[in-house]
Amino acid sequence: MSDQKITRRIHVSVNNAEKNDYFITDISAASSRRNHGRVAASESNRIRLLGMVVFFTTVIVFFTSDVDLTTWVPMKHTKKDIERKEYPIQMLQNVPTVAEIESTLQREHRRIHGDNIEDVARVRLHSLAHTYALTYKLIHELQKQQIHVTLTFGSHLGALRHHGVIPFEEKDVDLAVFSTNTSKIKRAIRATLSTQPHLNLTFSEAYFGFQIPATKELQTYIDVWMFKNDASQTTCVGHQLPDKSCKKWYRDFHDKPPPIYRHDAWFPFRTELFGTERVPIPATNIPIESFHFDDGGPNFWNKTCGPDRRWWENGQKWLQVDMRERKCSHKYNAYPFVFKKENGIEQLRQGSVVIHEVDGVSLNT
Repeated sequence: MSDQKITRRIHVSVNNAEKNDYFITDISAASSRRNHGRVAASESNRIRLLGMVVFFTTVIVFFTSDVDLTTWVPMKHTKKDIERKEYPIQMLQNVPTVAEIESTLQREHRRIHGDNIEDVARVRLHSLAHTYALTYKLIHELQKQQIHVTLTFGSHLGALRHHGVIPFEEKDVDLAVFSTNTSKIKRAIRATLSTQPHLNLTFSEAYFGFQIPATKELQTYIDVWMFKNDASQTTCVGHQLPDKSCKKWYRDFHDKPPPIYRHDAWFPFRTELFGTERVPIPATNIPIESFHFDDGGPNFWNKTCGPDRRWWENGQKWLQVDMRERKCSHKYNAYPFVFKKENGIEQLRQGSVVIHEVDGVSLNT
């Protein structure tokens, strides 16, 4: 071992972000001194003990925290990070009625399938119109409560790839709210449900926040995920109770803790078409390039469709789905997909039929 002093840096999470970097130095000095016969046994033992304490403290911090060990990178907070920019809430510009939404959906459906709308398709479009109407109204009501809200997870993906709810294997709308004020969130949900009393909708608490369950007429349920910002980071927290939290949900369904994102992965929001209206989506696509949709990197989600695993009921276990089955190109003729043109225009197309063209993703300023 070299006689040169060794400096080791460890990262310890504490409440004060400005004091979260600790340095333990000279832990190998005893080795150098022993080589010269100048260190007393007591001093050597003291330094060894200090090194052991530091080591086991670090291990405990790592394995008892909510940090995703597969992606975690120590982050040194700076004053600029802590004093992050607060972005004003941009209210949803238009909250159309169910009838208006349904009329648009039917018009686009006719462009693909002709004037005849089969009963099954009519029921599905009617249900989808209710889903979009509730989504727009809920976003609007949450914004009235001064709560930042955006599409997340599969709905973020659906907006980018289909300009709406994913038309296959998708049963919900996911919203991320950056607040843990449950009173305000409940107030917004109740105001939203009151606009469609004939549906007799209810809502309930879930691990991650709240859920508006599906019904016979509303075939898509709505999940509201509660996030919390901390200095330059943000993560899903849910109700932050031992039996009701994002930590428990992620452990149960993914066997991992909730991912921790940089604040600028989400803010400032962009807008994208979702159904018939533009709604907020995160600042980047990092949230859908995490393990929720595999870890294939940028644009992997845009080339690969469907989950990477399928539940086998008889065997009571998950089976991996072959990548060849998951190519989005296999579905181009059966479902609408977004294609980007050179001028930034986004074209929604099913097979060779153009359903609509709109401006691409824009910054929500």
